[in-house]
Amino acid sequence: MSQASAAGYLELRDGAATSPLAGDLRRLGLLLAGLTLVRVILAPLFPMLSGEAYYWLWSKHLAPGYFDHPPMVGVMSAIFFGWVEASELAARSGPIILAVLSSLIVYRLARDLFPSGPTAWRGAALFSVTPIFFANGLLTQPDNSLVLFMTLTWFAFWRGCGGAAPDPADARRPERLGWWALAGVAAGCALLSKFMAWVLLPPLWAFLAVSRPHRHLLRSPGPWIAAGLALLVLSPNLIWNAQHEWINYAFQWRRSDLPEAEFEAKNIPLYLFGPLLTLSPLLYFALLRGVVRGWSLWRREHDARWLFLLAAGVPLPLFLGLLSVMVTISLHWPAAGYIPLILLAVGLIHEQGMFGARYVRWLTRLCVGTTLFAVALALTVLALPTSVPWEDLNEDLAEIKAELLGWEAIGGRVRAERQAMEDDSGNRTVIMADNWHLAGPLAFYSAAYGDVFAVVDEDAHNFEIWRQEQGGLKGADAVFVIKKSKPNYKHSKLEKKYDKYHRFLDPLFEDVDAVSSVLVYADDGSSAEYYGVDVSRPRLREFLIFRCYGFKGRLARADDRDDD
Repeated sequence: MSQASAAGYLELRDGAATSPLAGDLRRLGLLLAGLTLVRVILAPLFPMLSGEAYYWLWSKHLAPGYFDHPPMVGVMSAIFFGWVEASELAARSGPIILAVLSSLIVYRLARDLFPSGPTAWRGAALFSVTPIFFANGLLTQPDNSLVLFMTLTWFAFWRGCGGAAPDPADARRPERLGWWALAGVAAGCALLSKFMAWVLLPPLWAFLAVSRPHRHLLRSPGPWIAAGLALLVLSPNLIWNAQHEWINYAFQWRRSDLPEAEFEAKNIPLYLFGPLLTLSPLLYFALLRGVVRGWSLWRREHDARWLFLLAAGVPLPLFLGLLSVMVTISLHWPAAGYIPLILLAVGLIHEQGMFGARYVRWLTRLCVGTTLFAVALALTVLALPTSVPWEDLNEDLAEIKAELLGWEAIGGRVRAERQAMEDDSGNRTVIMADNWHLAGPLAFYSAAYGDVFAVVDEDAHNFEIWRQEQGGLKGADAVFVIKKSKPNYKHSKLEKKYDKYHRFLDPLFEDVDAVSSVLVYADDGSSAEYYGVDVSRPRLREFLIFRCYGFKGRLARADDRDDD
């Protein structure tokens, strides 16, 4: 280690050599312990969201690929306690653990980029408390592993490069090649996490071509070893896609609707102002200012650190920003790209005086405040009684409140109904729903992990692949669950209430019988079994249940469904 580098790691205090690194790690460790405790407390309080339950279910059907995303979210769930039954905390243990690991790697990357001063500690701390990344460490989703493996890729890539001013003689040293190998494996795992990695990774190789001190590395084996290993790690998913008509890529293309998409002006402000919530206003402004200042500094001083962070962070938000003129972009999609930009902004504040040193503290405080506000709002929605006029307050809050209720009741009821049907007929009985949004939570809360399926063609997702893997299920009996879209709609007769559902289900089965539904009442949130048309007591949700016999082995069309 050079004297300059050593000075970044050691200070002399009272004549004794002490390490700021140890103090920074202690502070970061305390922060991560506190954040982890908060997540552990919050995780079991909220029922699994439909997307979470669906991704968690992948751990029960491990495969090289799935209908809509690569497989890493299922792998992580299988590794980190996702196999524990009926536990929201266990199902969310993967995000909680991965969040800690991601913060540590962000810190290590920042320490390599900025070996002296508080940039590494403050950058990692700011990343950890930012609202979007706090949520990422709590909810099960593909972004959990994408963030982990992209941060590891950036760290190993920078190490493989040899820092800001690499020695060409070191390019082929085994330790450098080892970092390149790690970068390749981590990049492959990122590609197995989410398709956003296809946008995040190529600019790193572009960085090598643009940065003069690093251009010689393109003539060395390191970057190509990394690229080859990344594709090798990804290859099981590529082979799976080739065997399934490239279904992952076809779904994402259809989802974007680009062939038929038209200019949508309303999408642009949603994308541009969304980070005010996901990052906080001060941090969002700091990232924008940091991009401009970092580019200017690189052009003037040719400090490769600024170019590296720009190449790592800008492409994803920029790509999604261009896409937003035609497609609605979810607020969490650009999150991985924010990580290098956070380090860029903090580095510029501490090393170049951008805004002043106190600005990072204000950034951190505002991010903590925004995150605490979001958590408090979620707890308030959970705690307030259902009798509150949610629709009058906010339609989105009303929908969130409704989604938090009734899952254990419907799961237990479906499980009992299924057992009763199997006892009566002796035939195999599965659980079915019309769409994956309902099928995922049904699988989680009924503990029927391998026997839940969605049967509407456009909304079956991976449930259709699992059905085909079991021979199509022709002839099987099913407990069929439909979430009534308007639970308080008045019907004059019982036949009218169920007639349209029979029109939907009769073509799918030999025989269909309606049984008592599960209601969630609006006045107190309690649930009950019910069979009738009386709506004197307001309902927040109603799950209609049918005993269906002799599945004909085909999917329903989305057009066959009808709202109340």
